[in-house]
Amino acid sequence: MRRIITTIMAMLICLCAITACGSSNEAPEDSAVNVSLDDVVNKIKSVNPVADERVIDDFAVENEMGLDPAIIDQYKGVVTNSQSDCSLIFVAKAKDGKTRELKQQLTDYLTGLAANDLYVEFADKIEKTKQARVLVYGDYVVLAIAGLNVDNDVVVKAISEAFGE
Repeated sequence: MRRIITTIMAMLICLCAITACGSSNEAPEDSAVNVSLDDVVNKIKSVNPVADERVIDDFAVENEMGLDPAIIDQYKGVVTNSQSDCSLIFVAKAKDGKTRELKQQLTDYLTGLAANDLYVEFADKIEKTKQARVLVYGDYVVLAIAGLNVDNDVVVKAISEAFGE
């Protein structure tokens, strides 16, 4: 039942907040990675501005994104609150041994968002989100959806740079 509710919430987010997702790529893992979540989010925002941003809070993490808070050590994120864009930035540090599980939950969230293609007026946003990435750097998992006027490769490069690559 929770899975169904999570899926429905994900679709509602797509329609209301116009955020969505897509494919997942895994960056090289390095368990010694240690970064500031604020620095990573700010680096991504420097190339992928988030219009009318809304902070991703505890409620959103659990009820909108369907993530298990028990596997997350810390997180920071923002999502657009504008129907004219689809930007989303989410960076989380998984608890020890939970990185793979967190990556899977974020991938499931993205898959649910990208699956809703019922409304043609959102086609450009859905297409952008299909290019999105879930990247792993040690215990950190990053989800970034590029805005409509942003090249996804630029976002991926900024994420890599934020993690010192």
